[in-house]
Amino acid sequence: MTSLTSSPLTSAPKLPLVPLIALAFSTFISVTIEMLPTGLLELMTVDLGATRAEIGWLMTIFAFTVVLTSTPLTALTKRVPRHALLVVVLAVFAIGSIASAFAPTYAWLVVTRVITGLAHGVFWAVVASYISLIAPRELLTRAVSITLGGGAIAYVLGVPIGTALGQAFGWRFAFGSLAVITLLVAVLLWFLLPRVNHLDDSFSTRPIALPDDSDGPAVPVKRIRFAQRSLLTVILLCVITLITMTAQYAFYSYISPYSLDVIGFPVATLSLVLFAYGIASAGGTALAGVVFTARPRVGLATGYLLMLVAVTLLLFAHDTTVALIALVIWGLGMGVLPPLLQSRILNAAPSRHRDLSSALYTSGFNFGIGSGALVGGLLLDAAGLVALPVFFIAMVGLGLVSALVLDAVLARRPLQQSS
Repeated sequence: MTSLTSSPLTSAPKLPLVPLIALAFSTFISVTIEMLPTGLLELMTVDLGATRAEIGWLMTIFAFTVVLTSTPLTALTKRVPRHALLVVVLAVFAIGSIASAFAPTYAWLVVTRVITGLAHGVFWAVVASYISLIAPRELLTRAVSITLGGGAIAYVLGVPIGTALGQAFGWRFAFGSLAVITLLVAVLLWFLLPRVNHLDDSFSTRPIALPDDSDGPAVPVKRIRFAQRSLLTVILLCVITLITMTAQYAFYSYISPYSLDVIGFPVATLSLVLFAYGIASAGGTALAGVVFTARPRVGLATGYLLMLVAVTLLLFAHDTTVALIALVIWGLGMGVLPPLLQSRILNAAPSRHRDLSSALYTSGFNFGIGSGALVGGLLLDAAGLVALPVFFIAMVGLGLVSALVLDAVLARRPLQQSS
C-alpha cells in the first residue's frame, strides 16, 4: 500500500507567520515614533518653550522628509540585502529617538525628526516589497494586513502608552524607552527574517493569478506587456492614496478639539474615545486581510463608503452616543484602506520596481499626512472646526470616484501575454 502525501503542487500556500509578525512589531515601532509627539504635545511645549503649533509642525516636518527622500534613498540602497537594510533602519530609529530624548532645544528636536523621517521613508518602501518576496501572491493582501496590523495597534497602544509614560516620567523618558524597544525589535528582525535575494528574477511574478471580484477562478496571466502601463497604474494609485490621506489627516489631526468643542465629549472621556477609534481601525485592518483578500475592489469601495457615512453622521450628530458610533465606523473604514491600497500597489508594480513603487506609495501617503495637517490648520483658522468634516467628505468622495474610474478603465484593457 502506498502512502498518500500532499504534493507541493497541490498543497495550499501558507503564510510565513513568524517573519510577518516580526515585521508587524517593526511597523508598530515606526508608527509610534511618527505619532508620539501628538500625545506628548503639551509636555514638550512647556519643556522646550515652543508653541503648540511648532510641536504640531514636527509631524509635517517628519512627513515631508519622507516625501522628499524615500524614493532617492530607496534607489541608493537598491542592492543592499533587504533584511540587513530593515535592521539598519530600525537602528536609525533608535538613534533618532535617543537624540530626541536628549534634545536641549526645539531646533535640535527638528533635526532628530528629520533623521527619523529619513529612516521612515526607506523602511516603508522596503518592508512592503519584502512582504511580496516572502508571501504567496494569492495571500499578499492578508500578509500586508498582518504586517500593517502593527501600525494599527500603534494607534491603540503605542501612542497611549507613550503618552502615559510621558505624563508619569516626562516626555524624554517616553522617547528613551521607545529607543530601547526599537533596538530589541531590530535584534528580533535580524534573527527571524529570512534572507532573500531581492535582485533575483526568480521572484518575478509570472505567471500570476490576479485577484478579481467574480465568483469564478482567477485567470492566469503574465506580466503586463508595457512596463510603463504598470508604472502608470502605480502612480495613479499613489495619487488616490495622497487624496485619501490628505482628507484623513486634515480632520483627524484636529479630532481632539472637534470632539471636545463640537461634539461635546467630556475631557475625561477623550482618551477612551480615541482608544475606541484605534480599536476600530485595527479591526478594519484585520477585516481587509480576512474578508477582502480575494475582493480588493469591493474592499476599497467598502472602506471609502464607511468613512463617508461615518463623517457625514459625525457632521450632523448632536448626541455623544451617535458621535461615538460614527467615530468607530470611521476608524473601521480607515483601517480597511491602507492594506488594500498597499497590496494593489504591489500587484500593479513591475517585479523589478517593487521598491520604487513602494517608495512612491510611501511618499504619497506621507505627503497626504503632512499636507492634510497643514490644510486642516488653515481651514481651522479660516472657517472653524466644522469646515474640517466638510473638506473630509469632499476629498474622500473624490478618492472613491477616482478609484472606481481607475478600475473601470483597467477592466476595459485586458492584459496581454508577453514572452
